[in-house]
Amino acid sequence: MNKKMREILTQIQAKTAEAKSFMDGENKDIAKATALMDEVDALQREYDAEKRIYDAEKANGTQVATATVEDGAQGKQTETALAKFAKAVRSIIQGKGLVEGVGEDGGYTVPEDVSTRVEHYRDVEYSLLQDIDVVPVKTNKGSRTYQKKGEADGFVDIDENGEITNEIEAPKFERIPYAIQDRAGFMPVSNDLINDSDANIMEVVAEWLGKADVATTNAKVLAKVAEKSQIDFKDIDGIKTALNVTLGQAYKNGAKIYTNDDGLNYLDTLKDKDGRPMLNPDPTAPAKLQLRCGTTVLPIKVLPNKVFKSTGTKVPFVVGNLFDYVRKYDRQSMSIMASTTASIGNFNAFAQNMTLLRAIVRDDYRVKDADSIVNGYIDTAVVGE
Repeated sequence: MNKKMREILTQIQAKTAEAKSFMDGENKDIAKATALMDEVDALQREYDAEKRIYDAEKANGTQVATATVEDGAQGKQTETALAKFAKAVRSIIQGKGLVEGVGEDGGYTVPEDVSTRVEHYRDVEYSLLQDIDVVPVKTNKGSRTYQKKGEADGFVDIDENGEITNEIEAPKFERIPYAIQDRAGFMPVSNDLINDSDANIMEVVAEWLGKADVATTNAKVLAKVAEKSQIDFKDIDGIKTALNVTLGQAYKNGAKIYTNDDGLNYLDTLKDKDGRPMLNPDPTAPAKLQLRCGTTVLPIKVLPNKVFKSTGTKVPFVVGNLFDYVRKYDRQSMSIMASTTASIGNFNAFAQNMTLLRAIVRDDYRVKDADSIVNGYIDTAVVGE
């Protein structure tokens, strides 16, 4: 509606009210009322014509609604209705009227996009359980018998009917004991959370306890690796020496390289004399990596830095086979029990309306063959000089 339409509409309303007044009471004046309504009809036709013009201009994009404003030295000028609206909005914002960022000023009316489905950040979990020897046991203590390493004496030549004087030394044996250790943890979960949560919170918690089990295994295996003195490989040639000489033919077959993300980055920069990368994907399994060390190709096992940590620029490299090095005696894999009435210390599940989750593993980790790995490192800062 433009200014002229508003003026006509005002006149229509005024004359209609005046005509109505002549029709009220005992002293009616029908003639005056009729004359006024005739004027109203004429004004209505004028309004309708003006509205048609207004709508046509608006449809063609030529309609400009104007209003006069004072502008100092410029005097009177016009501004569009859109500009007036924008100015009004800005005045509301500047006056801290309705805003989304403040709850009581309108923010409470804006819905939030909140999903109750539990999502996970990208992460990597590597379990060394797949690399070691795991033996289920049914008792909490025991031992395994091994024949000691040694060189057998050779036979000696004798004449026909000659006396045999060479005594062959008998083999020696030893036992490696184990003692099962209980490892446990608990986690309280609110019963209200269990009942009201849209997510399967118990499944989330069970998965989290499974991660704790993996972390325990990794820590125990790496602690056994750390029992061997760490040597400085210096560079890739040191790894070759460890493989060919220290491990030798007895352990060379099936050997691997265990390292972390830093170690992978170092190996990924190595090139042979012809400029070809020494680290390549396994042709039979492209997702796996292998390193050519002279005549031997070694699979690469990469653990996250957070699990297998570097010491400054000293990057860990373990060469050999963890299956021969570590044995896990598994008495009881992780078991989880839930209780709404249990108590641990000062924590009372029943009194606090909680569910208590308890996770227990029972196992032991022992070094099986200390000669099956070489624990080393490469100082990448020295190599890069």
